[in-house]
Amino acid sequence: MEPVTVKNSIEIILTPQFYTFIRETLDLKFSYQAKQIAESLFDDYINSSEKYQYHVYKCEDQWCYFAYNIEEIEIFLKSVGIEKHRVSKIYFAQQLSSELEQAIQLSKSSVLQTIDGTVTMLPSKFMNSDTQFNTLNLNSIKLSSGISMGASLNSFISLKETIVLTSLFSLLGVIFILEGSRLKSSISEDDEKLTALLDENTLYGSSIQRSSILGKYQPINDNERAKRQTLKEISKLLSSGSQLESLTINQNTIIANIKTSDRATSSQVTNRAKAKQFKSSANGEMVKVEKKI
Repeated sequence: MEPVTVKNSIEIILTPQFYTFIRETLDLKFSYQAKQIAESLFDDYINSSEKYQYHVYKCEDQWCYFAYNIEEIEIFLKSVGIEKHRVSKIYFAQQLSSELEQAIQLSKSSVLQTIDGTVTMLPSKFMNSDTQFNTLNLNSIKLSSGISMGASLNSFISLKETIVLTSLFSLLGVIFILEGSRLKSSISEDDEKLTALLDENTLYGSSIQRSSILGKYQPINDNERAKRQTLKEISKLLSSGSQLESLTINQNTIIANIKTSDRATSSQVTNRAKAKQFKSSANGEMVKVEKKI
């Protein structure tokens, strides 16, 4: 390839000397699963002492695998005047297999042609002298499943996915900042209200005084909450076959007498009461449940 001058972002297509290609029929559903076994598939085809990257995509009922050395590609690009940051996407010539059934001429010494479904690079001297070469119009061909230079180090996350994730995290960061600002404003307003209340009620301005008041009323609050919870539990013991006969609420104890329709229902109410930590006893069809607060 002759040196070129590139000032804009470009896409490139690698010819076969830059990659090793194999096709495999595998019972796999996702490309990331296929990529996980790529290295083992190329054991007999590439030099294990060199560092390779792998690309895979589904091609009809098979998986198309590519092994390539991104450093080798970078060196070549630099030698022909292409800076790696100018390359937005890399494709493989194999993706043009249907367009290369008729050979195209790459240079005076080499041609590119699909042979038995595989895009192959051939010396020009292998071709007949009367061979008619095809002209490839890349503007009319839509390529997919390309790779980026930044995602060529065996990463499972592509550059596109990285950009999407970065955008999402940035959006979340903005939301957190806005929410934090809102909470700060809300706390500030609450502080102002608290200050105003303390100014109006100087008796509560002392933390010792507030703690004393809290210590006095907290047990009452806890006791009342416990009573409400116990009453809820008693209500769950009642049904069409069991009705509340009487209810006694003392300071530290709640006692309920429940009348049941038969002994089976009585036994059922007794068992459910015990499960709720009630002290219970049955006298025929009458069940007495008791719990200390």
